[in-house]
Amino acid sequence: MNVVFVVLGTLSLAILLFTNPSGALGSFMQGAENSLKLSITLFCSYAFWLSVIKILERGGALKSIKKMLNPLTKRVFPGENDETLTHVSANFAANLIGAGGAATPEGLKAAKNMKNAKNIVMLVTLNSSSLQLIPTTVVALRSSLNAAADIILPSLICSAVTTLTAFVLTKAFVK
Repeated sequence: MNVVFVVLGTLSLAILLFTNPSGALGSFMQGAENSLKLSITLFCSYAFWLSVIKILERGGALKSIKKMLNPLTKRVFPGENDETLTHVSANFAANLIGAGGAATPEGLKAAKNMKNAKNIVMLVTLNSSSLQLIPTTVVALRSSLNAAADIILPSLICSAVTTLTAFVLTKAFVK
């Protein structure tokens, strides 16, 4: 895959230098500026939500979230211990608020503690589909570009359908 990206990048650069040599430097600078803005936006969003998760953890709210999600997590991830299910619950909670990047550390902790390989596959599948009530990362990106953030209902519908499909297919095909 690296070879493909190098070839595409080199080819694009050659075409740009051939068709518009004076605009090449401006294009590079604009690309660098855009990537820096995106990185800062995502960093701020993830830092905020990771902090919220840490506050919930220290305040004991994660235990309440775990109790609320316990019937679901025990059925979806049978045979796993309480610590693992707590990490799964925190992971799901972060995904529900659309902070997928902030959910990753809890998901990694859960996967590391899981005893059953089928449960790891299910966790990865559900994380990839990521049921989101509020797509905060997308809203943050759209807000940083001064775009409308009226995507909550379509995102909820799409993420519900993909999560249900991922769950059903994983249950059907992972033995």
